[in-house]
Amino acid sequence: MTDNIDQPRLAQTLDAYNKGRLDRRGFLRGAALAGVGFAAAQALSLAGGKAWAQSTRTVEAPRGADYIVIGAGSAGATVAGQLARTTGASVLVLEGGLSDDQADISDPAGWPSALGSAFTKTYATTPQTHADNRVIPYPRGEGLGGCSSVNCMIYNRGAAQDYDDWAYDGASGWDWKSVLPDYKALEDWQDGESDLRGAGGPLHVTRPDPALGHEGARAFMEGAKSLGYPEVYDFNAGTLEGPAWVNFTIQAGKRQSSSVAFLRPALEAGAKLTVLTEAPVLRLILERGRCVGVEYLHNGRATIVRAGKEVILSAGALITPKLLMLSGIGDPVALRALGLTPAVSLSGVGSNLQDHVLGAGVNYEAKRPVPPTNYNASEVYMWWKSDPSQPVADINALYINLPFATKELNLEQQHGYAMLCGVMRPKSRGSVTLSSADPRADPLVDPNYLAVDQDLIALKAATDLARAIGNSDAYKDIRKAELMPARAALSPTEYRDYLRKSASTYFHPVGTAKMGTDARSVVDPQLRVYGVQGLRVADASVMPTITTGNTNAPSILIGWKAAKMIAAAA
Repeated sequence: MTDNIDQPRLAQTLDAYNKGRLDRRGFLRGAALAGVGFAAAQALSLAGGKAWAQSTRTVEAPRGADYIVIGAGSAGATVAGQLARTTGASVLVLEGGLSDDQADISDPAGWPSALGSAFTKTYATTPQTHADNRVIPYPRGEGLGGCSSVNCMIYNRGAAQDYDDWAYDGASGWDWKSVLPDYKALEDWQDGESDLRGAGGPLHVTRPDPALGHEGARAFMEGAKSLGYPEVYDFNAGTLEGPAWVNFTIQAGKRQSSSVAFLRPALEAGAKLTVLTEAPVLRLILERGRCVGVEYLHNGRATIVRAGKEVILSAGALITPKLLMLSGIGDPVALRALGLTPAVSLSGVGSNLQDHVLGAGVNYEAKRPVPPTNYNASEVYMWWKSDPSQPVADINALYINLPFATKELNLEQQHGYAMLCGVMRPKSRGSVTLSSADPRADPLVDPNYLAVDQDLIALKAATDLARAIGNSDAYKDIRKAELMPARAALSPTEYRDYLRKSASTYFHPVGTAKMGTDARSVVDPQLRVYGVQGLRVADASVMPTITTGNTNAPSILIGWKAAKMIAAAA
């Protein structure tokens, strides 16, 4: 937005569009008359407009579709939108959560409120044996856009090594060289096309203007560079080491969720796409070795809908394995113990859970009230190696202009901000298992944080990095005091205790239906579930190992590639 925009006229135009008095063409014309550029007007139109998804509370149950997509999150919305747009087939999306038409979702600064809204469901981990036996809240966005509607909007592909590791471990066709063209095709990078970046794709990717960046973010960059760390202009080029202004899924001041970027454009283009909200799936329908449909709740009533071609399971790393197991796909011994009849023996379902460990503890008090953000409160990140022997960056640190710590650390502050950090290539592995055969029961989520000693070593290195930047001279005009850990000379025992209390979720669970060719793999490199025809998984659960960066971008990639694979097989 610029000072040349007629804000009152734009507000009136948006209001008319949201109430259905203007169609999209009329909105674009009105926005142009208000002084908004075409690209910005497009982004605003996709983030606004009258309700387009339908709640099962208000419409009749569909009779069926060529493809049924379970879940409208980062990957699900992508695969559904692309599949409908590129094949001409009928696509039905069943989303258990709500529509994304709330202000806290579209406003990039509103994500802390969105995390506490009805759009987000907060699960709880099992007691974490190696993290002070704490039960850790585990929020997941459940609605249109999924976690891409409530996350911090960081767009990070990860390291090139991540994808080469996938391919080496059996996921052929998923190496960096192979996925790069797809990344370029799906994005619209603000600086235009290059050998590494794409332009003209459906997902707008932008970078904050450092001049408009938060004072604390600018201090972070200055502090890191003063300590000898070189700035990285583009951390999406395959190498991440160094401090960087992030890439955002933000355009024209609005969040670009997967719902905004992929579902709405497909509907605008007239695709045969039906999107139902408040449609939680209970189980998959298997007949003679083939998935032929799903049973879900339509306005609270169990309803079966059939797929003419395929079912695509995109419910995320927690609910995807839950639905597989409820449908008899998993470890036969565990299924029988809950009274479920095994249909397909796949012992890897629900295992291999990975999550970046978030170090939620390093906090400071400012000398004055912390000003608001022009973006998302988290504009700068830094990746580095916990030890020079590491092959790629395995830790990170970041500034956030909000206080942020686990409840066990009892943070008290007046004007606070935080230096968060993370273990980005964790060695620990956890699981998602059923607590009951009742579909309404939450699964048991055990990330198994810090079970491997290397993760605690890496968390200490990340915390040391965050403190070094936070205590640098770059913050001298902002920093009043380090609130925690607050003592320069903690004993090794005290420091380990602090680290275990600070460990939390980075909101990035992956891996519970891993892609590969070994005995623990759940899907093949084409994302087809072993032992079941007509069923694929397309979401973060298929990642064999977690990417080094935030997981929204690779989840979108998985949805994008799934659509291509399915279209090619049709």
